[in-house]
Order: sequence, then C-alpha cells, then structure tokens
Amino acid sequence: MSETYCGKSCQTCGYRAETSCRGCLEEASRECKLALCCRQKGHKTCDSCTYNTQCGMYRGRDTAPQYRLAQKKAELEYQQELRERGSFLAKWIWVLFWLFIPANIASVIVQWMPSIQVVGYLLDFACGVVYGVVLLRIASRAEGYRWAGILILITALLDGGAIFISNEALALTVSLCSAILSFFSCYNEFNAHANVLEGVDNLLSEQWRKLWKWMLIATIAMIVGVIFTVIVIGALVFLAAIIALLVIGILKLVYLFRTAQTFQDVAAR
Repeated sequence: MSETYCGKSCQTCGYRAETSCRGCLEEASRECKLALCCRQKGHKTCDSCTYNTQCGMYRGRDTAPQYRLAQKKAELEYQQELRERGSFLAKWIWVLFWLFIPANIASVIVQWMPSIQVVGYLLDFACGVVYGVVLLRIASRAEGYRWAGILILITALLDGGAIFISNEALALTVSLCSAILSFFSCYNEFNAHANVLEGVDNLLSEQWRKLWKWMLIATIAMIVGVIFTVIVIGALVFLAAIIALLVIGILKLVYLFRTAQTFQDVAAR
C-alpha cells in the first residue's frame, strides 16, 4: 500500500522535515488538496480515480510541498507585517487620543474664560501643530492621513495668526478660512481612520464614515441656523447643531480610543 495518496515517497521528499509533515495518510492532512480530494471521494490513492490523468492537482503533486511552504511563509510574513503596522498605528493614534483632550480644554478656556484666553489660544495652537505633525508621521505608513495633517497644520497657523490681527474684517476672513480647512481636515482624518480599519474592524471603520456624515449634516444645520437665526426656528436649528457637534466630538474621542485599542490588540497577536 502506498504511503501517500498521490503515490510519492515520503522518504525522498526534501520538504518533509521543513514542513514537519508526518505523511498525509498518517496525519490525515488537510493542507494537501489531493489528500482531501481522495478522502471526499473515497479513494485510497489517486490511482483508483478515473480522472487522475486529467487532474491538475495530481500533475502538480511534485511542486505541491513547495507551494504550501511558500504559502506558510507568506502568511507568517503577512502576520508579522500586520503586527508591526498595528504597533505603529496604536502608538500614534494613542497620541491623537490624548491630544484631543487638551485641545478641547483649550476651546473651553477660549470660549468661557476671557481672563486667561491667551493661554487657551496658545494651548490650542500647540495642540493643533502637534496633532498635525502626528498625522503626518502616521502618513509614512498610511498615506490617507497626509492631507489631514497638512490641513490641520495650516488651520493651526491661521488660528494662531488671527490672534494678532487687529482688523476685524480680516480676522473674520482668516477665521472663516480656518473653519473651512478644519472641516476638510476632519473629512480626511475620519476617512483615513476608516480606511486603515478595513479588514481589521469593519464595524468601527463604518462608524468613522458615519461620523463624518453626521458632522456634515450638523455643519450644514449650523450654517442654516446662522442664516435664519432671526427667527425662532433658526435659533433652535443652530442650538441643535451645536449640541450635535459636541456629541460628535465626544464620539470622536471614543472612536480614537477604540481604534488605538484595536491596533494594540493586532500588535499583540
């Protein structure tokens, strides 16, 4: 009786030791497609199959071990690359998460603490610059973050410069440009997060895309509310939009945490 389904000799196989193979009959291997085919069709060897002369798997039996070994090596390399990429992304997305907190503190200081408003502006500028630089650092491994980083850096410079502009009309123009660029930086950042999560956590990836859509709707609602603020309905729309943007900010923080944790888990596999 043959020691293999395909009739090859285990003793002369140069890949047996490298693949730690004990033989397809003994191990009932599920890696070998020929062995699996024989078991499914009830054949003891390929010789009893009427289609063996036309079978591509049978004709390729001599190179099958090399192919399986190459597949294993490719899979190991892929998993190693995933772990390295996961470690890199986790590290820098954690930085984004922690930066988001002082950035929001800066916004509170600017809006509600006029006596130390300058501190708020400086903190906001510093957080914006670091946030942009970190996004550009991530872009070295995930290109989608590049434009988000560039736009946030420009936004931070415009916001910082607007403090020193005495002309109200010019300051308003600069602030408006900053707001527009910030809006598009969010679009690029949210989609970049979604893209790197595809195939890793598809649910969280989709949540990032939805968050951008919610932000778009809330921003449009805020603009409409400002235009019609003279009537009650406009004021209500504006208030609802502000609340929605606050909720979106909280969700962004939550999603950053989950994204960093997801890639940390990938790195630990």
